[in-house]
Amino acid sequence: MSWLRKKNRKERIPGRETPSFGDWLRHSDVLARSTHPAKRVSRLLGEIQKRSLCDQALIVSRLAGDSRWEVPYSSPENEPSILPADLIETLCRRSQDEMKILSLADLSEDPGLEQRFWSLRCRSLLVHPFHVREDSADVLILVNPSDLGDESRLHDLIEYAGPLLTLALHNHRLSNELQQKDLELNDWAEHIEKRIEDGTKKLLERELQYHALFEGNNDGVVVHDRDGRILETNRASCRLFGYERRELLSLGWPRLADERFIEPLSLSFVRTLRNDPASPVEALLTRKDGSRFDAEVNSRKVRFMGKEAVQSFIRDVSVRKHLEAGLREEREKYRLLVESSLVGVFIIQQGTVRFANTRFAEILQVTPETLVGTNYFDRIDPEERSMVTLRETRREMGEPVEEHYQVRYIRQDGSRCWCEIHCRRIEVEGKPTVMGNVLDISQRKLWESQLLETQKMESIGTLAGGIAHDFNNLLGGILGYASLLLTEMKEDHPYYQDLLAIAETAKKAADLTNRLLAFARGGKYQVSTLRINKIAEDVVGILRHSVDPSIEFETRLSDDLWPVRGDSRQIHQTFVNICLNSVDAMPGGGRILITTENVYVDEKSPETQVGIKTGDYALIRFHDTGVGMDERTKSRIFEPFFTTKPVHERKGLGLSMVYGIVKNHNGTIQVQSELGKGTVLSLFFPRFVQAEPETEKPAPSVVSNKVLLVDDEEIIRHVGDRMLRKKGFDVLLARNGKEAVEVYNRMKDDIAVVLLDLVMPEMDGKEAYRELKKINPKVRIVFTSGYGPHDRPDLMDGTEVHFLQKPFHTEILYQTIKTALGNGTRKSGRKLE
Repeated sequence: MSWLRKKNRKERIPGRETPSFGDWLRHSDVLARSTHPAKRVSRLLGEIQKRSLCDQALIVSRLAGDSRWEVPYSSPENEPSILPADLIETLCRRSQDEMKILSLADLSEDPGLEQRFWSLRCRSLLVHPFHVREDSADVLILVNPSDLGDESRLHDLIEYAGPLLTLALHNHRLSNELQQKDLELNDWAEHIEKRIEDGTKKLLERELQYHALFEGNNDGVVVHDRDGRILETNRASCRLFGYERRELLSLGWPRLADERFIEPLSLSFVRTLRNDPASPVEALLTRKDGSRFDAEVNSRKVRFMGKEAVQSFIRDVSVRKHLEAGLREEREKYRLLVESSLVGVFIIQQGTVRFANTRFAEILQVTPETLVGTNYFDRIDPEERSMVTLRETRREMGEPVEEHYQVRYIRQDGSRCWCEIHCRRIEVEGKPTVMGNVLDISQRKLWESQLLETQKMESIGTLAGGIAHDFNNLLGGILGYASLLLTEMKEDHPYYQDLLAIAETAKKAADLTNRLLAFARGGKYQVSTLRINKIAEDVVGILRHSVDPSIEFETRLSDDLWPVRGDSRQIHQTFVNICLNSVDAMPGGGRILITTENVYVDEKSPETQVGIKTGDYALIRFHDTGVGMDERTKSRIFEPFFTTKPVHERKGLGLSMVYGIVKNHNGTIQVQSELGKGTVLSLFFPRFVQAEPETEKPAPSVVSNKVLLVDDEEIIRHVGDRMLRKKGFDVLLARNGKEAVEVYNRMKDDIAVVLLDLVMPEMDGKEAYRELKKINPKVRIVFTSGYGPHDRPDLMDGTEVHFLQKPFHTEILYQTIKTALGNGTRKSGRKLE
């Protein structure tokens, strides 16, 4: 026998016979009508537990609409279940699925379950699904029952008791439902009684409230029929119109309203009675004393004395009308102020434009109507869009952010414009809003860019001039010694050609430094009155036959163009360089247009913002149809050695020399260019007005041949001393301006001319020149410098002075001194301007 058969058995008590379950049921009152259904179930379950000799009997139920299994009855009562809830659910589901009585033998194939039953000391078990339906079930579970040696007897017992339990449970559940319905019926009856009572009270209260509201309303309230005859009125109406109640009841709307508003009011009353939607009517009403007031009349349909009527609420809106008129006037003032503002104004909410004035729309090249409703941030340049979006979103949320900043907008045509913005957070209709003021600073940005470009080029020019100055000092020694040796050497000397090559090379180096000086606003040598038109025609005539035939030249020259003062050779070179650059920009052919005109620049002209002084100018423009330039290239075209050409095609200073020459002539150059749209270079040269000629006085005779040579470079002093002595001059030397003043003060009567370097330590040439003039106002001066002759225009004081640019050779030095002494024509000497 298996372990199921080896359980502990409960022994019968000898001499006592237990009646059968049927006998017990017939003699028991368990089925009596007086017995409560719940007690019937409990007593039946207790009898089953007692007869099966089990440790515990459970009824487990699953009700309709519920997936849970619950234990509503157990025997013995009020004892916890021996089996855990999950195990009970497993047993019930399996018995329900198999629809048979289960024992432990039926569950022995699952070792896990077998082990759990052993741990719970459950040695026998019977599970009987005595009532199973599609959506509900009842299961009887006997824990550790005893079959008293006859297993079929126990099965018969629970199968016999199953229908009884089903009937008892059904009766119990029906009893519970009846009790619930009885309770609900009683509650419903009490609720109906209470509703009737409460309804009566509320009806009375509403009547009282209506009367209180009718009489206590601050607005006038009248009840009238379709024709406007007044049926009822409140005290406020009497006060509003100035009538007694009985007087007002005898009147109608035609007596209370201005004749212009009788028809609109009548139409409103008819619409109200037809249940059509009717808007409030604003009308002019008449008081008893004949005065009139603005009123707003709202009507609704009511029943009065069993008939349909109209109830109208009359509100005096005279004060509101007055305030609205004032508000409209103020709004119009503000509208005119905003619309006439020279500053753009916009209002945005959550990035959407809610308002834009005309000026803001003009900046973006659209209409205000086009802007409203669009995304504001879409108008910002993509490079700054994320910054502006974050900033304005944070501002709208109330966070502290910068109010002033600059940003680029995208215009309708795709171009960009720089604007300065001032934004602040405001409230509009209770919502956080950002209001911005916009100032178009595109022109200012252009001027700033041009000014920075001018300053940059001036800095580069200063650097280039300094290099050229120092280099010219070095070349001065080389060329000076070479020229001295050549004058003392015969042409058949074996070293003559070598020395000649050294001298020629030094001259070429000097020419390069002069080009640097031209860029650095120096190096004007032959100043004369120029006819710009003639130079332009000469340049076109030369280039038309020397460049690609696909390049077309055209000129539009003003017949009365003002003359300018300058070096014709350099101006000619400037025009050639500009045209050649245009030719390079049109590899597939194109057109170059040269125009000239007279212009006057005043304080309001854009040109004054980039350094041009007010006055008359001759304007020369070079237009080409080339490839154009981007912003980066345009910002660097005047830098020395900058070019977009390949390395093997680069030819030197290029447009940087053009820049230096124009600046040297006190002019200005401006560039306008876009990729794919060509380039326009504009040159401004100041107008030259011929001064009255001065009568030259004959130069006094000079008996001394003593020359004072002042230079801080020892090599220049040494070579200059040898050159001058070779030409028969006596030479005194000084290392700086201070020594020169001391020497001249001692020997002023013997010194015929002073060769004075401009740039020296301790005391430069400018200061030394002034000190020398204090000693002798008629002192003869020849300035020397590695810079160009126009580096010191501040020395101009009407006195005839001369300039000698380094490097120089013996003959040039000699001719310049002769000119200064008045014994030769002025070939190298000139009046410093």
